[in-house]
Amino acid sequence: MRISTAWTQQLNVDAMNNRQVQVTKAQQQLSSGLRVSAPADDPAAAVKVLDLQETIAKTTQYQSNISTARGRLNLEESALTTSGNILSRAKELTLQGMNDSLNSSDRLSLKFEVDQLIQEMAGVANTKNANGEFIFSGDLSTVPAFAVNPTTGEYVYQGGTQQRVLQIGSTRQVADGDLGFKVFENINSSSSAADENGKRSIFNTLKSLSEGLSATFKSTPAVITGDRFLRYGLDYTDPALPPTTFNLVANVEMLPATVPPTVAALPAAAIDLTGKKFAGVEDVATEINTQLAAGASLLPAAFVTPNTSLPVGSHFSDVIQARSNGNRIEFVATTTFTSVATGVNTSIQINNASGTFLNDAGFSNGQNKVGVDVPAILPVLPSQVFQDQLGNVLTDLDSAIGSILEARTSVGARLNALDNQESHNEKFVLDTQQTLSETQDLDYGEAISRFQL
Repeated sequence: MRISTAWTQQLNVDAMNNRQVQVTKAQQQLSSGLRVSAPADDPAAAVKVLDLQETIAKTTQYQSNISTARGRLNLEESALTTSGNILSRAKELTLQGMNDSLNSSDRLSLKFEVDQLIQEMAGVANTKNANGEFIFSGDLSTVPAFAVNPTTGEYVYQGGTQQRVLQIGSTRQVADGDLGFKVFENINSSSSAADENGKRSIFNTLKSLSEGLSATFKSTPAVITGDRFLRYGLDYTDPALPPTTFNLVANVEMLPATVPPTVAALPAAAIDLTGKKFAGVEDVATEINTQLAAGASLLPAAFVTPNTSLPVGSHFSDVIQARSNGNRIEFVATTTFTSVATGVNTSIQINNASGTFLNDAGFSNGQNKVGVDVPAILPVLPSQVFQDQLGNVLTDLDSAIGSILEARTSVGARLNALDNQESHNEKFVLDTQQTLSETQDLDYGEAISRFQL
């Protein structure tokens, strides 16, 4: 076989070009220190490199999340410590106030300090982090956790229902805060002023202390509160839904007046929300109150007179009201037409008729609450009423302190978890970087030998 001179020359040129490519590649590798700098260098290794780099980037983000969570939890720990100090001081003031040697002026001075403690506690409950987020508002971190309800004058929770969580590992998350509802509001109580679930907020406990020290004794109306979040309203406009109806039942003092007073249940107030849509909890309350005050809700004259002190022409709205409690709805039996300081116990009950309102708003069928009026013994033994009220406060303060300690324990456990996960992530990153180096980095000895050939 004969090979032409031109073909021989072309083979030599191709060989020189290939060698030049190899030299250039070796130079690039020696310059960058990388064996794989492009997929064409080693497709399988390139895929592995990308996967390892992504893993390192994710873990680095986990480390950043740990730093963020640690800062937020340290801030919460500080806030909880301050809350505990406030409650301890309130407990001291309660014990001082229960001393029979104090006169009304002495107790009034204690009341002023308690009022300041309430304001201080509200400030702590609405603590913000460096980003301006409310740390006890959960997933509604732009909304203050607690605000004063203009109707009742009480602090109510208006934050979110879900804790915020941060990813600190491939399969691990940690909550970066606690819900103010759990820490400050949902506190076990043995007081007659507790809600139907046996709970009373720290703010209401401190308010009761303030009122007791100023010799202000108030009846506790019957109130039932749903436990579902209605910030974004309700929608019953779907024609496929069944009718949405329920009944509210309250009682009223009967005539003639007796000692103790006699009470009887009013006829049931029927509420119909079928086909309606509500943007928020206030809209729901407004619609229900409108129906309670409507002409169809006129109480039967034959029942009103002469059986009760209600005037003819009264509506259900005169004894039952709906109102918002933060992002929840509640129903209250008013005491407008009951005798104060006679021991009358008002009551309120909700019964489902059709549909899902009770479930949507967080009520149970038949849920009820009996309110407590100022005891009949008040004109005779006011000191006993005072001691009972502050005794309940003292018990509830212990429960509140326990709630704060429980929250602090939870925060401490999460901080420890962050430390452990951070150490694990650091080792994982080092191991992954080692694998990445073995896959991607250049063997200089081998590359130099190729360069010199």
